[in-house]
Amino acid sequence: MTFRTKLIITGISCYLMFLIATVPASLLFKFTGSHLQAGAVNGTLWHGKATTMQAGILNLGDAEWSLHLWPLFIGHVVADVKLVQPKGFAQSKVNVSFGGRIKLNNISASLPFESILGKGGLPGGWTGMAQIKMEELLFKNNWPSVAKGTIDAIDVIGPASTPSNLGNFRITFPAAGSTSSSLVGELQDLDGAALAVNGKLILNADRSYQMDVMVAARPNTPDSIAQGIQYLGEPDAQGRRPFTVAGSM
Repeated sequence: MTFRTKLIITGISCYLMFLIATVPASLLFKFTGSHLQAGAVNGTLWHGKATTMQAGILNLGDAEWSLHLWPLFIGHVVADVKLVQPKGFAQSKVNVSFGGRIKLNNISASLPFESILGKGGLPGGWTGMAQIKMEELLFKNNWPSVAKGTIDAIDVIGPASTPSNLGNFRITFPAAGSTSSSLVGELQDLDGAALAVNGKLILNADRSYQMDVMVAARPNTPDSIAQGIQYLGEPDAQGRRPFTVAGSM
């Protein structure tokens, strides 16, 4: 590499650093289009803050980020991001390509269901906390296509009409059966849960989903839930009954 080439590269780098240190943070959201949205935006591209962030179906809350310089040279916006909500938090390294893909790495989060899925939370008024530990999560067209890690549902309570605490459950990604067009997660109960649960959550590229699980009551299962299980399909040899939920978003 000649001295002149080095000088040009240094000059371009210095100019780019000047830009991201002075250009308003709101410019970031013009590059990402509808894939990332926010309310008030303050600061600069280098270090900024935004309120009421949303990425696809996820309501993220208030955000603060520190931008990485070198990925900009290959058309990526990469930043260390922290999210704060009244009842939760999240942090991750976020990579947004100009083509619209959103990739998250080293995710650590604890968020209430209603903040992730909107004010209504889960259908039926179910509540709880999602504790997320993921090495990687990739969104294409605002929909999860790759995931590596676990999502724990803690203190799942519902339904709203007769609320009961069913305990803790876990989804592990990726599970057997995952393909380029379908992301599969393994669903299971954790120690002490009031329901024995085992099955799969399938997220298809066409934005449809399906949860197929086998459910069985335990001695600590609330009566209202245990009675409802009796109306599911025929039990297998272990007394588990099939339960399926499907839809699209």
